[in-house]
Amino acid sequence: MESSFLQIQKIFIGPQKPSPSLQSIVELARQKRVPVVSSRKEILERMARGGVHQDVVAILKEALYPYADLEQILTLKKREEKRLILILDSIQDPQNFGSLIRTALGCGVHGIIIPKDRAVGITPAVTKASAGAVAHLLLARVVNLAATIDKLKEEGFWVFGAAGEAKDLIYDLDLTTDVAIVIGSEGKGIRPLVRKKCDQLFSIPMKGPISSFNASVSGGMILYEVMRQRHMKEGLPSEASAKGGLASEALAKEEGSKG
Repeated sequence: MESSFLQIQKIFIGPQKPSPSLQSIVELARQKRVPVVSSRKEILERMARGGVHQDVVAILKEALYPYADLEQILTLKKREEKRLILILDSIQDPQNFGSLIRTALGCGVHGIIIPKDRAVGITPAVTKASAGAVAHLLLARVVNLAATIDKLKEEGFWVFGAAGEAKDLIYDLDLTTDVAIVIGSEGKGIRPLVRKKCDQLFSIPMKGPISSFNASVSGGMILYEVMRQRHMKEGLPSEASAKGGLASEALAKEEGSKG
């Protein structure tokens, strides 16, 4: 996704000698002809408004986020892989929303769908929490989530909703087909009508007195289970199993040398 809404107007950095990571930012800014200004630390802190700035603050040009149409998300498909869509029902916390966007990008989600009302949209806080992932993922706002789910079903999607009280666990689902995952708001979860539209509800097993995980944490566990199942079906070893194999091989060589 080529984004035009994240346009940097100017970059401010601390007065001390830039670290290697900061120096790379400075060099890239010069290549892109973005002005870089050395500034005092107290000014950076005031510009960051209490946020962690790590000695660099960028000023963005004001531009509206280019929300996608549902059709754009439905037609976005790479090779022969199955589609994966994340539906967020009334997420209102910018940090949770941004974290979910970041995780979605890392887990291969093709697009995110949110309602136009009673939900946070793309704001500077969301953009920061997403670590820039918002610029690389299609996101659509729709008037009616229930009607949108009907449309997804017509397109061949299975729609699964996360609900703490559901008896079926996420591990019992087949997530290797065209799938849409619904995650509800931080307090009330998925709204009743949207819940009814789901093909199946599922829960994440947990211990302790707390009844549910944070929305962004739940989203991370769910999306990684989708990715795990798809890797297993495709016969692709996970990074962990690959590292485990290398470790076992190294241990065998070490034992052999001792013998």
